Amino acid sequence: MDQRLNASWLQKLRDFVLTGRCMIALSVLAALFSFFELDVLGVLVFACIIGFILVTCEDLLSTFMPFMLVCLMGAKCYNSYSIFIQYVPLGIVIIACILLHFVLYWKKLDFKGQLLKPMLFVSVAVTLGGVGFISKAEYFSPVSIFYILSLGFGMVALYVIFYTHLTVRREYSLIDKVTLIMVVAGCFAAFVTVSFYLIHINEVLETRDLLYMQWRNNYSTFFMLCIPFAFLRGHKQPYSIMLGFFFFFCILLTGSRGGLVFGAVEMLMCCTLFILYDKRRRLTYISICLCLAFAVLVFSREFFSFFGSTFDRLLSAINGVLIGQQQEVRYYQYMRGIEDFLHNPILGTGIGYMGNRDVYAGADFAISWYHCAPIQIAASFGSLGIVAYVYQFVRRMILMWKKPTMFNMTVFLSYISLELMSLVNPGIFSPIPYLLIVTMFFAIVEHCNDGEAQAVITTGDMDDELQETDETEPKSLEEVAAR
Repeated sequence: MDQRLNASWLQKLRDFVLTGRCMIALSVLAALFSFFELDVLGVLVFACIIGFILVTCEDLLSTFMPFMLVCLMGAKCYNSYSIFIQYVPLGIVIIACILLHFVLYWKKLDFKGQLLKPMLFVSVAVTLGGVGFISKAEYFSPVSIFYILSLGFGMVALYVIFYTHLTVRREYSLIDKVTLIMVVAGCFAAFVTVSFYLIHINEVLETRDLLYMQWRNNYSTFFMLCIPFAFLRGHKQPYSIMLGFFFFFCILLTGSRGGLVFGAVEMLMCCTLFILYDKRRRLTYISICLCLAFAVLVFSREFFSFFGSTFDRLLSAINGVLIGQQQEVRYYQYMRGIEDFLHNPILGTGIGYMGNRDVYAGADFAISWYHCAPIQIAASFGSLGIVAYVYQFVRRMILMWKKPTMFNMTVFLSYISLELMSLVNPGIFSPIPYLLIVTMFFAIVEHCNDGEAQAVITTGDMDDELQETDETEPKSLEEVAAR
């Protein structure tokens, strides 16, 4: 009897962790840490929560929401390596929880993922990067080894784990859960951004200008990952459409130039996709876009007055390139990256090469960024890296476009937005969280393509297909299992 009660209690806990109520509760708790500027403590507390969930819950997706919150709080803790390194014992406990999870809920690893080969190719290029050029001390330094493993074979291992454990289940829709998590994470990031302005409202009223946020590029990247999912969730919860626009407004509040430019491109792509294929809400999208355009036109003076500093910084950087009086650090990083590639065109300088730190020193335990993914690939891994990453990108595109469902197109927009931000930031070369998140997305796409009913948008009348999918959706677990 006691065993049945314990099993029932444990199952209820596992079910609760993946509910919207639990996600909101976790977000509220994280919001308290962030509001009172206790982000380091918040990261530690949520790391413990992740460890607890790993031990008690079989479903690996249960950890995704607290993981996103950890990353969003951690993004505010710039250059805090010296702080977190003091909590190595806690890290050992979390690692033990991870290992215990895979012991308790063992599954035979599945190596049939379509992206396994291109990821292995990339891993080889990353591992060989700089061989024959970089010194042994640099190649085997802790930061170099971390990035070699996390960008290479370590990420391959995570991909295999995701592909094995994040499978379609009969208890819930994997697509719906991932979408909800991304939307809730975006809402938390929006709260942090807006609350930062509310805390410093006197400064805002005095200067009538944007506030400086050291974490603006990181938060803009998170928003861009979340925006397409807000549009997708609008299919079931129409109010979520407005969240997509609100997330872009928060990008503007951060003052990120990359977020301003590429976020606008992403919004254009999202609106175009959903206006074309979500016919039942087409008028809603058009109405919202027209109303926002009208509002910006009417209040254009106030809008450009408040957000003008971001435009000024953007135009100043562009003008510096045109007239040859460049003061933008990224410009010098790009030039140095091109030089490094030309000097080492086969295997590059290696991810652990620190010869670029005279241009940009960066934070503790960080590589010498070039702040542009194509240049980073060419400079760090040479021609071998270029071929490997291009091959991987093509295979990713084939995976998402061979069955162009609304979910696949949402993942496509989210991933492309990350690649766009990676043109001016580390982006995709930040293994935790960005590369890990998109790697998980691809594993989920592979399973959902075959195991979860979705509407394909290749035919002419998407509206009819969406209605057909809704009407034929299984109403019971038995029907789901039958499918």
